[in-house]
Amino acid sequence: MATQQNMAPSIAEFDDWDETKETEALAEVAKQIKVRHIIKNNEYWALTPGGTVYKLPLYLSIADFEALSGASTDTDSLDQVKRILTVFAGDEQAKQLEREPMQVAFNLIQDYGETLAKSQGVELGKSPTSAESSTPMTE
Repeated sequence: MATQQNMAPSIAEFDDWDETKETEALAEVAKQIKVRHIIKNNEYWALTPGGTVYKLPLYLSIADFEALSGASTDTDSLDQVKRILTVFAGDEQAKQLEREPMQVAFNLIQDYGETLAKSQGVELGKSPTSAESSTPMTE
């Protein structure tokens, strides 16, 4: 991630601030907190901007899935991901996630959730390997 400069903005910079500058600045911030991932060995591997790699399972137990799905706040989601990290990758990974910037941790959670949804075929309504309907076909 980029280093922060401690130079205070001038009054002129505040006066010149507009939506375009806001959009450009936020786009730069978004680049610096982007989490990338790959899927390897049927596992989700995330790379944070600081260079930390996290490993999470793509196959969740029903209890883990319900805990993640039932999280009512971002904090609940973060707690569940830390719990899964602890079980799947060890205490150090969960502790490392606590040291990440909040936006990076939330981006990891969002990306992981989207990847889990894709792996279950949620976007298409069902997984390609899911069972066919048991309703008899009529012609």
